[in-house]
Amino acid sequence: MFKKIRFTGMAVAILSTVLLAACGTSKAPSGSSAPAAATPPAGGTAKPTAKLVMATNATFPPFEFVDTSSGAKQFSGLDIDIIKQIAKNLGFEFTITDMPFASVVGSLKDGRADFAISGMSPTEERKKNVDFSIDYFKPRNAIVYLKGANYKTMNDLEGKKIIVPFGTTYEKDAKTIKGANVVAIDGSTAVIQEVKSKRGDAAMIDGSEAHEFLKKNPELEMSLLPPTEDSFAIAFPKGSKWVEPFNNELKKMQENGQMKELVKKWLGDQFAQ
Repeated sequence: MFKKIRFTGMAVAILSTVLLAACGTSKAPSGSSAPAAATPPAGGTAKPTAKLVMATNATFPPFEFVDTSSGAKQFSGLDIDIIKQIAKNLGFEFTITDMPFASVVGSLKDGRADFAISGMSPTEERKKNVDFSIDYFKPRNAIVYLKGANYKTMNDLEGKKIIVPFGTTYEKDAKTIKGANVVAIDGSTAVIQEVKSKRGDAAMIDGSEAHEFLKKNPELEMSLLPPTEDSFAIAFPKGSKWVEPFNNELKKMQENGQMKELVKKWLGDQFAQ
């Protein structure tokens, strides 16, 4: 799981078709047999050339989640918007298969999916089983605290009581802070409740998670810490010909500002720097 702390719960498989262009006539087979011809022609928009299957675990807002606000189940989030843009440019249609995070890599290996995007870090262990695109996002850790506390850096937490999710990298990082009383409990929701109840001075959790908590808890603030070595990338079956076309589109989005705007849309100005 990404960053060693991705809490997913049990997700029931949901299959939802997302049509992004006019109806295509050919279907791309899974894995390495997917045609590279899906790359759009220079100066124009490609017509649909394939129908792909995307694997994800839609329990990680704001990257991917199931939105029922319209009365129907729809997949939404930053990762979904990124794929919609790539699909539009490359000219393919795709369906989304929602599954437990632990099953995502396996779905690529056994041909059930053509690519996966799910807040996934390209670890060395995963690279043994799947191929990855270039990085498209650098996650950041955050300090969460009651308004007015103004904890901007880890040094500001010296001698403070810090609440962290049990068994995570945050627990390890917090224990390096001089004089800190580090308390590890199960789950980010419980961690945030401890801070709200003033049973802890601050929490250390994933920045994107913190962003979502702040939407529902206006009494809280957060400070983002410098980027870590972690990153998110799109995964593919070994040898997939879709890696290069996806990489080309990701590079374009990074260069023309589209990626920055999507990050800003879902995570705010702090993450778009």
